Amino acid sequence: MIEHVLRLYPAAYRRAHGGEIVATFREMTAGEPLGSRLREGAGLAAHAVRMRMGLGSAASVAKVLGLAYPFALAASAAACGLHLLRWYAAFVSSPTPWRTQLGVDLEGAWGALLVSSLVVFAGAAAALAGRWRVGVPCTVAGLLSFAVAAVVSGPAFGDPVVTPAAMVLAAAVVLACPPDRRVESVAAGRAGLAGAVIALVVVPRAAVDAHGVPWVSTDYGCWPLLVLAATGVALTWLSGSRGGRELAAMALASPPLLAHAYTVAWGEAAVVAGVVAAWPVTAAIARLAGRLKRAGRPLL
Repeated sequence: MIEHVLRLYPAAYRRAHGGEIVATFREMTAGEPLGSRLREGAGLAAHAVRMRMGLGSAASVAKVLGLAYPFALAASAAACGLHLLRWYAAFVSSPTPWRTQLGVDLEGAWGALLVSSLVVFAGAAAALAGRWRVGVPCTVAGLLSFAVAAVVSGPAFGDPVVTPAAMVLAAAVVLACPPDRRVESVAAGRAGLAGAVIALVVVPRAAVDAHGVPWVSTDYGCWPLLVLAATGVALTWLSGSRGGRELAAMALASPPLLAHAYTVAWGEAAVVAGVVAAWPVTAAIARLAGRLKRAGRPLL
């Protein structure tokens, strides 16, 4: 197996490090069960693809991916959490007996969507807690299975094109981030901020659905995107940078929440276009925040 994986590396890298890679792999997997060997092989294959695509840890794009990584996890978890909340609100309001309704909801592609959402949410939580070896595969598997189930369910889901594409993009961002950048991003404290993004997106929606707060319009899914944009501004303020890298990271993290806005707006592309058009304003605010931080002035 290792010989086939080795072919994925660029030729020059393979000539320079191939022997070391093979020796290390065989030493690490000697006597291990098949599952462990496959997991290590998959990790090597992912590293080889990143190297071939120029996504090594030292590359500039890897730094952006490292910054985007926890927020891509957060956006994926938040979008799936909102999906679960929409299902639960419909479930508790249904006049059908709950056992019958639950059996119907868990059948077919719709049931796969619900299970996939749970897997993504749990996987993202594990990855943000530092257990990325378990969390990342679970999150990616959940995102891809969600995409497949959305395509299979077709019009019943309401969006069999945009959401699957967004979930695949989110999985690609999570996978493309080099492992050392994942560790660095979590160690830098961004995991806590990413967790706050999930809470700020999901909790208000849960409160509205539970009628715990006065009615607030969230029909167009703008609130989650505003949370993500504000996070980009906050990161720029904390780093004192010009904001380009932070806003690029938020853009990479945003597809699941953009797809959610598109879905709840019933396919109104104008709504999403308006949200996307707000990014230049966000960029200007982030640039101002960074400039004020460098000048030692308060943001407000």
